Amino acid sequence: MIQHRQQLWQRTVAAVTAEFAQLEPERRAWITTAVARIGQHQGQLHALFLAADGPALCRQCLGACCACGTHHFTLVNLLAYLVYAEPPPEPDFLQTCPFLDQSGCRLPVSRRPFNCVIFLCEEVWANLTLQQQQLARQLEDELRRQYLAFDGYFSGASLRGLLIRAERLEGLKFLAPPSAYVRTAR
Repeated sequence: MIQHRQQLWQRTVAAVTAEFAQLEPERRAWITTAVARIGQHQGQLHALFLAADGPALCRQCLGACCACGTHHFTLVNLLAYLVYAEPPPEPDFLQTCPFLDQSGCRLPVSRRPFNCVIFLCEEVWANLTLQQQQLARQLEDELRRQYLAFDGYFSGASLRGLLIRAERLEGLKFLAPPSAYVRTAR
């Protein structure tokens, strides 16, 4: 199972990287703008997490929620790396979350998966003011819209995770319009 995931990861990253290199300039520009906006909003949400003393609370529970991220990394997260011509960290599929190590998440906040960024446990939530809670809800809604916008442009986009999507695409292009996936997937 671990070897299968590793091979699937390598094939998927290679395929998306090749497709990204062939993208027309206007689609590449759309992706660049969209991932920058997502990164900015994720940073704002993370600032609320920090204001609520989130890191200390996570240390108390040993980051139990972070151990559930096996399939959270999405096409959007990979594209954020490709836009800046940086390789994503190599996942460790022996871990409950392939991007987690002893020091925490190895992904920068701006490139963390949607599920990871929006999750604020009850303890963190209780440390936020009502105004901060309202802002957190607004940021989550905006991030959801931004991530889902990718679903309208690319067959490989899904909040369910990049590797899950890769298995369902069965070799079809990740950056093709979703209509190509629907027609051939029937």
